[in-house]
Amino acid sequence: MLSALASTIILAAAASFAAALPTATADGASKCTTPEKRKSWHDVSESDKKAYLNAVKCVMTSPQKLNRLPGAKTRWDELVSLHQIHALQIHTTGQFLPYHRYYLKTLDFLLRECGLPKEVTLPYWDEPRDAGKFSKSPVFDKVLGFGGSGVGAQSCVMDGPFANLTVNIGPGFKTQPRCLNRKITDFLSSSCGASYVTSAISGSTYKQALDAIYSGPHLYGHMALSMMNGDSITSSGDPVFFLHHGFVDKMWADWQAKDLTKRLKDISGLNAQDPAVGFSEFSGGMEVESAMWGKPGQELLAVTPDPKSGDGGGTITLNHIMSSLGIIPNATVADVMDIKGGYLCYEYA
Repeated sequence: MLSALASTIILAAAASFAAALPTATADGASKCTTPEKRKSWHDVSESDKKAYLNAVKCVMTSPQKLNRLPGAKTRWDELVSLHQIHALQIHTTGQFLPYHRYYLKTLDFLLRECGLPKEVTLPYWDEPRDAGKFSKSPVFDKVLGFGGSGVGAQSCVMDGPFANLTVNIGPGFKTQPRCLNRKITDFLSSSCGASYVTSAISGSTYKQALDAIYSGPHLYGHMALSMMNGDSITSSGDPVFFLHHGFVDKMWADWQAKDLTKRLKDISGLNAQDPAVGFSEFSGGMEVESAMWGKPGQELLAVTPDPKSGDGGGTITLNHIMSSLGIIPNATVADVMDIKGGYLCYEYA
């Protein structure tokens, strides 16, 4: 039998864990009572940085589990493959902001699977603090960061905790192993400054905010980092991607907070790219863009979700169903609209 002391410790631990979970309301929905605080990497403690980096490395080296995503050899590959599979549905569409919010939740699950303690929350990058000088950011510290700009013809990251790691997904719609790489260009990061952020979230409708965030600080952040050879489809191979998209998610959350009652239901746009447009940051539409990264093959198409799932048409709705193909359960856009709505339970510090 357990000693009285051991029983007390177990009960206390169980109570602590339960307190951290969303609580059920009378109608069976969950309620966010104690939102976790997501901090900028600048403000994360040294011990929490180490725990986060170790968990990311664990995901990167853990064997894949789904056995259905082409080219995936690790759990990290599966995460990157999700972005590849959904690429034509989650860029230059109304899905962009909600899917990437759901994608961050998927990362959180994988990190917990690798032992990330509950008290260590997903970090983001407060990019305005480093605008114009990204390369000097603590994000790229060689010990308590993600390593710096890559070297050589392929810009492979050769320092920090992710030196010499391989990503098996990409480039584009291919599955050809390549080094984890990035190339930092400081002057491009100037467009992630505070005034640009203020402008990006100044619109009154979701469409205005979506377009301004996507084509503004989001796009310039990607250009300044050139993650995975600047590949829009598999840039999530670089773990810095998730700090950048934490920043993007914060911009959306800050925009929503300006008129929360109205904006928690404001969603619009296509649920898949217009072939004539493709990625808005490139010209010529899908056919021209396919010369850069090819087209999805039959293996990818076989696991690609129907972009109209939950909508009944080509326009995104709150009922739109988002999928991680089995890593975490599917969710609707409505589930992720409120970061403190129960399905999600966090706020930005």
